[in-house]
Parts: sequence; structure tokens; C-alpha cells
Amino acid sequence: MRRLAAIAVGALVLAACPGNGGDRDRDDEGRPLVPQRGGVLRVAVTPLGTLDPAQARTVDQLLVADQLFDSLTTFDPGSSEAGPSLAARWQTSPDLKQWDFFLRAGAMFANGRAVTAADVKYSLERIAKPASGSPGADLLLSVSEVVEVAPDHVRIVLDQPWSVLPLVLSSPVFGVVPRESVEAAAPAPPFAEQPVGSGPFAFKERTDDTVVLAAAPGSRALLAGMELVTVADVAAGYRAFVDGRVDVAQVPPEEVDTAGRRYGREAFRPYLAELFYGFNLKNPKFADVRFREAIVRGIDRRAVVRAIYGNTVRPLDGVVVAGLSAHQDTPCGERCAHDAARAKALVAEVFGTTPPPEVQLAYDEDEAQEAVAKAIESSLEGVGIPVALAPKPLKDYKDFAVSGQQELFRLGWIARYPSADDFLPPLFLTGSPNNLTGFSVPAVDEQLRAARAEPDPNRRTELFRSAERAVMEAVPIVPIAQFQLHVVVGERVRGFGLTSAGTFDGTVVWLDRRG
Repeated sequence: MRRLAAIAVGALVLAACPGNGGDRDRDDEGRPLVPQRGGVLRVAVTPLGTLDPAQARTVDQLLVADQLFDSLTTFDPGSSEAGPSLAARWQTSPDLKQWDFFLRAGAMFANGRAVTAADVKYSLERIAKPASGSPGADLLLSVSEVVEVAPDHVRIVLDQPWSVLPLVLSSPVFGVVPRESVEAAAPAPPFAEQPVGSGPFAFKERTDDTVVLAAAPGSRALLAGMELVTVADVAAGYRAFVDGRVDVAQVPPEEVDTAGRRYGREAFRPYLAELFYGFNLKNPKFADVRFREAIVRGIDRRAVVRAIYGNTVRPLDGVVVAGLSAHQDTPCGERCAHDAARAKALVAEVFGTTPPPEVQLAYDEDEAQEAVAKAIESSLEGVGIPVALAPKPLKDYKDFAVSGQQELFRLGWIARYPSADDFLPPLFLTGSPNNLTGFSVPAVDEQLRAARAEPDPNRRTELFRSAERAVMEAVPIVPIAQFQLHVVVGERVRGFGLTSAGTFDGTVVWLDRRG
């Protein structure tokens, strides 16, 4: 059970930005600046723990994995589809169950060895092992076989159609690794501490507070390298930026307004993460959709978001977050509109003169989540729905969320690749291990499977949108907020663009050292 912990503001973003924007990449006369080679980019990161891409979970771990390792594909923000990376091209069978990837010529690891199909096979099978503990393991559940067809040709066979497999494989978690380095015995350094990568930058050295990367052999990177400066937390990283000790840092929520005014908002972006409350649909209290609708209508969700988060998050009205091609502003329609009078009327329709049952509101103990829960409690009691707050220690919350004892309970979701495919099927497909509400509607299952089997991106988008509207019509959740990432970038940095993996393409970043 992953991703049930409290979600912190500041993580991976949703869509790439081609650069810092405005006039930062132009000279005083409006002409594009000529990129310069050399220089070292300094990036503030919280403690990394591991440099193994298969274990990358945090924003900063993903950022580092994306610099050190290449996956088969990458995310192309222009098309919202996958683009080439280690794989120069790919093709699929008509049923979308067999995918063939062809490696680009010259792809190599940092030690100079060529990347082969055997390395891809090893990397994927390593993640897919039940005991791997990788956050990408469940994404490979439908992979029945990985075949080394030729040194530059790998075949992935699925047990069901999956149109977005190339986009899935763009995640930094699927960075390709060399078996001999991963499995090297002592005295060789542990791979997670000093990895041999397949990406544009190579591990060089580390000190007490810095991981030093250098441009890898054959890399097209403009930078000579990067220094990943370890800070205690996001606030410490921002202070390091203000003091001029780093070039890139996240901004803590309390500094967002100040940082925006002082340094600009070019790198403030929506994040592939959301906060919502789920109904346990197996609990008889919530059997009547009208009662669930009364609860959603009774909560002034926008007021809750403003009061707790200010302008650091976006109000949420559905499941598929802003920035994705399948996003729609109001998939919930009137059912999610705050209307206390209608909420009271719905309660009366369901229960008549009998008082409605008390609703247990469960959440993991956290200052912000407690404030959200208390605001929800106040809203619901204002429309006559009694609430019992049920805070749980974070260490116990994962087990509680699957116990069957939960009623209305706090959930969060962080997608690993930028697609509705990593929101709707995991959360609402019958039998999905992450479907914690117990939602099960055969017609929705059919729509979701059709979307996953649809090769045309536009048609796929419409299928996902239709499925989301059907989900929200059944009111299985109370949507609250979509989180955002706030990053500041130094004046000398050019070509910096945030990506859906919470990272950036380091090969196109350069440092303006004029003057």
C-alpha cells in the first residue's frame, strides 16, 4: 500500500516548461542567447538515501535518477506522449500486447560499455520481482515476458492491451542499469551509493553534503557537471538559494508568495498529486448515493483549501489533475458544488425525520490534515451531519485504510507518469490493489479497459474523460486539492524546464557566465 502518507507541497510536476520563459533566454536586444558549454549547476536536494533508480520515490531521488540513468523512453511535453531515449524507436502488435523497442546506436553506460537489450531485460525483471520493493513493481504486473531478441532489440509481452506502455517506461524508476555493477561484491562500493549509470551525467564523487556528477562519456550535456547539495529540508534549501549557495531549490509553502514576487513564478507548476477523502462503499452508511452527494455538497471545499493551503494548491473537482490531456474542469458537475441547502434536502430525502448516522472522519496525524478534517467537520455539522474525528498515527494509517473499518478517510495519490491512465484505473478499476474505496461499476471497468486498449491518443482521452464523469456520478470520493510545485531558479541558469517526473532535462541546461 503505497502513497498513503501525507503529501508534502513540492514534488514532481506535471508538464514540462521549455525554459524559464520571458526574456531570460534573450539578450538586451531580444535575440536568443547562444548556449555556453561548461560550468556546474548547484541543486539543493533533501537527503537522498539511495541513488538506485529502481528505489526512487521522493522528488529528489527521481531528479537524481533522471540525471544518472536513461529509461527506454522519455516524456515529450509537446505531444504528451512518449519520446525516444535509450530506445530510438518502437512498434507494437495490432492488439497492443507485444511491444518491440530498438536501442539507439551509441547508447552506453558511464563505464563505456554499450547498453544492450540484455541490460533492459535485467533492469525490468529486477524491478518486477515481488521482493524488489520498487515503486515501479506494480506497473509491471501485466508484463508476462521480456525477451532479448537481438543486442539492440528488446520485446515486452503483455497479458493485456496497454496503449501507454511507452509513456509508463519513461519514468526514471525504469532507468536501465548494468547487472555487473548492481551485483558487484565487496570491496566494490554499493550500487545504491556509487552507481554506474546510463544517463547524461555520471557519478563522480560524494562528500558529506554533496553528490558530484560529471557529464557522462558521449553525453550531449552542455554543463560540465552538477553538484547536488544536501539540505535538511525544503526550507533549508530555499535559504541556501537566497544566500547564493545553490542555483535551483524548492520553495516551502510559507515562502511561496515572497519567492514569487522576488524571483518570479516561471517554475511554479501543478504537481501530479492530489488529496481527497474516500468513502468506504462497502459500509452500509454510504449505500445511498444521495447521502454521499449530501456530504460532498455540504463541504465548502474551496474555503477549506484557501484557509489551510492559501494559494499553494489548486482546488480539485475530479480525479484527473490539471495539466494532463484528459483533464476536465468539472467532471463532477453540480454534485460537487457547495450547496448547504441542497445538502440538507438530500439528507431529508434519505433519512426523513430520522437523524443521519454519525460519520467517522479518519486521517493520518499531521497538522495540515487535522486542520482540513476539522474544517470538514464544521461544514458537515452545519448541514446536520454529525462527524467523529478519528486521527491515526501515520505508521498505522496504511493498515487502517485497508482494514474495512474506515468510513470517510483521507487519501492521497501521486502518479508516476503523466497520464489519466495512472489515476483512474489504479483508483477505480475493480480489483485494483489501490482501489481502497471498493468502487466497482462494470460499465466503468469497460470504459477504462477500452481506454487502455485505444491506440489513438485523442480517442483515448475522450474515453478517460467519459470514465471520469461516470466515476464522479457515483460520488465515491470527496475531492479536495491538487498540489503544486514551487521552484526558484538562479539568474545565471538557462534552458531549465520542469518535467512530469519531478526533474528536468539536464542536457539542455546551461549557465550564462557573461560578465
